[in-house]
Amino acid sequence: MSASAPVSAQQVSELVMENRVIRAPDYSKAHDEGVQFTDRERGLQWGADVVPALLGLFRVERDPRDDHTDSWVGFARHWRGGTLRLEFDLFSEGEESDPVVVVTAITGRAGADSIVDEDFGDVELPDRVPSETEWTDREKRYQAARRADDSDGSAAVAAFVASLPGWKRTVAAQFDEILQREVPEVRRAVKWHQPFYGVEDRGWFASFSAFSNHVKLAFVCESYLDPRPPSGTGPERQALDVEEADTLDEEQVASWVRQAADNPGMGW
Repeated sequence: MSASAPVSAQQVSELVMENRVIRAPDYSKAHDEGVQFTDRERGLQWGADVVPALLGLFRVERDPRDDHTDSWVGFARHWRGGTLRLEFDLFSEGEESDPVVVVTAITGRAGADSIVDEDFGDVELPDRVPSETEWTDREKRYQAARRADDSDGSAAVAAFVASLPGWKRTVAAQFDEILQREVPEVRRAVKWHQPFYGVEDRGWFASFSAFSNHVKLAFVCESYLDPRPPSGTGPERQALDVEEADTLDEEQVASWVRQAADNPGMGW
């Protein structure tokens, strides 16, 4: 399946169970304006609901908006009785690679028999609402599949970088390239909604996070780097905050990468 081909709810579920799903850095969560919600729906735990919802999609459509040409919209019933609308992209590294589901937004909707969606009109809801136990089981099945996955996670990190906006994507791509150049055997993974980089038997030694005004390049090791990065609270939390107007000192970052990779990092 390529990122441009039609996708079904079953195919999305299969990709999730292959551990090919991430939340985009600018992932958003909100209720639609003008729609009435119950107190129960206001209490949805959005982040934890992404994977169970993806495993229970009953409808998937291409996103019709002109500025979302490679995006999809899916609908799932929530165990609390409401409906979730998920927006996601399919990121592919090449023709031979299955895409990564990149969730960009999740929205709660009230409704018993149908909902009115601004993009798709009336959406008929299935009679069956999953139980809380079933919802929890979906998450457990995914976590078990994720723990059993021994892939290097490079596709998920590439998808994460690609989903960043503008200058943040440039900084992240520079950092990724430095890591690949300085540590050719580097392993990649998206953990706790941010990319991590590690070496077999030494653990994760670097990561990055995208914030509103900066990208944080972080290093994890047992001793301080030389010279010490300007921010952080200890050897395991050393970091460089890069803002839009900054020029990345690639030589210095490369030195920190080499030092961190040679130190014991955080366990797998």
